[in-house]
Amino acid sequence: MTTGPSKACLCTPLILFESHTAKGVFLEPTSSLKLYVTGPATSKSAIVFIYDAYGYSDQILFAADTLSELSGTLVIVPDILGEAAIPPKYQSLDEVTEEEKNHLLTDFMDKINNFHDFPGQILEGIERWRTSWALIEKWGIFGLCFGGKVAALMSRSETPYVVSGQAHPSFIANEDPELITIPHICLASKDEDPENITKYKMALDERGYVNTYPDSIHGWMGTKADLEDLEKNSCFNRGYQEVSNFFRRYL
Repeated sequence: MTTGPSKACLCTPLILFESHTAKGVFLEPTSSLKLYVTGPATSKSAIVFIYDAYGYSDQILFAADTLSELSGTLVIVPDILGEAAIPPKYQSLDEVTEEEKNHLLTDFMDKINNFHDFPGQILEGIERWRTSWALIEKWGIFGLCFGGKVAALMSRSETPYVVSGQAHPSFIANEDPELITIPHICLASKDEDPENITKYKMALDERGYVNTYPDSIHGWMGTKADLEDLEKNSCFNRGYQEVSNFFRRYL
């Protein structure tokens, strides 16, 4: 059984965050995914960062910049949802008409397509990125919400990644934690089912690290982050510090 999209993700009001000036650049290759790239181009390691359902929100760009700074690596954010990303202007799907909600969710779920296409897209992407950033020797992958599911799927046997992770995961299947073959970090919020998080803790054992932020909402490290609130900003930064510390052991 697989859990669906997080209700908390879709219905928690979004806090607009426009004070951050992105430190990276957008690249639009003619034959592959659009990318947001941040960090040192001379890095020997890189993290592929899979955003949440809202795509390139201001919080996501800030998160990518933060992850790059804390880990000292190049961070690449592929635009895997494209136009199917839920626009951040829809602060909460509880506040739109049923017709709008159904349209947005249909586009989103059609794009996800039960996660059949994303692994292939990411594998094809990494072959291109290896050419663009030839100095990179080790790759990690990290995802938020549905992006965490992508990271989990990319952590199975024969993966090109040496470390992976996710925060406030969704679309969790029973086999996901059991099939992870590389070191993996999972950070949960108060909104995830504790049983699913326990499965990760039991399956990963010494190969991973699992922690729950009991006062944080689903999305506190992504588009739902309230970065103007000092306490919530602190939890956001603490989460990325934990991820960075974990990734740096292997990259």
